[in-house]
Amino acid sequence: MKARAACSIILGFTALACSAPAAVDTLKGTSDIEDCVIYSWADCNDEVEEEECRRYNTGATTNLQVGTSGPNWERRALLKLPGWDERMPDSSKLLLYLKGEADATDRRIFLYPVTTPFFEGSELSYNLGDYPDPDSGATWYHAWLDVGDGDSSNWSFSGGDYTMAVACTLLVNDTGTYLSFDDFNRILNYWDTSGNAYGFILINENAFPANTSMKNFGSTEGDISKVPMVILYYPGEAISRRLRMIKSLGGT
Repeated sequence: MKARAACSIILGFTALACSAPAAVDTLKGTSDIEDCVIYSWADCNDEVEEEECRRYNTGATTNLQVGTSGPNWERRALLKLPGWDERMPDSSKLLLYLKGEADATDRRIFLYPVTTPFFEGSELSYNLGDYPDPDSGATWYHAWLDVGDGDSSNWSFSGGDYTMAVACTLLVNDTGTYLSFDDFNRILNYWDTSGNAYGFILINENAFPANTSMKNFGSTEGDISKVPMVILYYPGEAISRRLRMIKSLGGT
C-alpha cells in the first residue's frame, strides 16, 4: 500500500513547501505508464471488412484524445502504472500535457478508477496499419482483444469498466502546457481500500457543443517532453534533482 504523507505541498513553478525536505520521484515513459485510446463508433476509414472502430486498439498511438469530434464520435483514454512500486504518497500529482483541442471551450475531464484489468495493446490507430493485431489490447468492447489466441475478454459494459463513486477532475483550459488533476489522492485511496490498482479511464464531460469537445494530450509513445507523468513527493527525505522536471502548473 502507498505511504501516507502529512505534508503541505504548494506548486508554483518548481516551488515545494513542506515541514521537512522531501524527495521527488517521477513515473513517466513507456516502462512506467501504459496508455491507449478506445473509440465509440462503428464506421471507420479504411476499415477491414466486417470490422469496426469499436474493435480497434491504439496502444501505440502518440496522442491521447478524449472527448467527441463529430456526431457521437467519442474517444476515451485508459492509463495504468506498471512502474508503480506501491509506495505512492497522497500528495502525488498526475500531469497531462495538452497538445491541441477541437475547440477553445474549457472542458472538464473526469478520471475514474478502472475496475477490470486491461492490456495496453500495440495498434497505432483505427485507420493506420493492419487490423487486427494478433495480440491486441483494449477496445471499446474489450479489456483486451486477442484474436490470435482467441482468449479475448470483454468489458462488462461497453466503453470500459469503472466506478463513478470515485473521481477526480481536470479543467482543460490551456494548450501547450502540463495540467494537473484535482484530488488525485481519491484514486489512490480507492486503490488502497479496494486493492484494485488496475489503472484509470479519462472521460470528457462532453458539454455543449459536445461534437467538438475533444482534447488531445501527449501519450507515452510521443514526444518525451509531453508524456503523461505522475510526480511523487516523499516527505522527510533529501530533495531529489528530479524536482527540476516539474514545469509551470499554473493554478495547480
